[in-house]
Amino acid sequence: MEFEEMQKVWDEQKGENMYVINESTLHQSVSRKKDAASRRINKVEIGITLINSTVAIILFNRALNNPNIWDFLTSALIGLTVVYVLHFRWKRQKEERTFDRTMLGELDQAISNTKYIIKFSYMMAVGYILPMSIFYIVQMIDEGASLKRWLIIGGAYLLAFLLVRWERRKQHIPRKTRLLALKKKLTEE
Repeated sequence: MEFEEMQKVWDEQKGENMYVINESTLHQSVSRKKDAASRRINKVEIGITLINSTVAIILFNRALNNPNIWDFLTSALIGLTVVYVLHFRWKRQKEERTFDRTMLGELDQAISNTKYIIKFSYMMAVGYILPMSIFYIVQMIDEGASLKRWLIIGGAYLLAFLLVRWERRKQHIPRKTRLLALKKKLTEE
């Protein structure tokens, strides 16, 4: 429900149609947006944490069984990303508890969580995918990787980078813009 679901009423004094907003329906809509934004960022944080934890453990076990400095370094680097994501999550959840449980407070929380997912996707592209790809390029140069491996790894990192960037620009930023426009409409006098 946005402003499209306004109720038409007849103003008897002026003899013209007026529009009023069903406040409870609007509040429900804002609550759904807040819940959706919270679920979205939670899924991303938990998914990245589980995937990276699993990969770090697998690489560490592989390095223990067949000592390889690259596996130890990769395991440590990926383990550090898990710590960072958990810290990022803790900080976000702490901030979530500061919002009022009013319609505007919930809208502010939805905006805040959308900003967090935009920041998170930027961090994934610039602070995770790019450094990991550079790290793997150095590893492949050191190991003398085959052309097939270069194409697969290079293509995978390029695809991941482009998909994260596309998602940020086509989904998250427009969502933030819509939420800010709704807040502007609600706070206009």
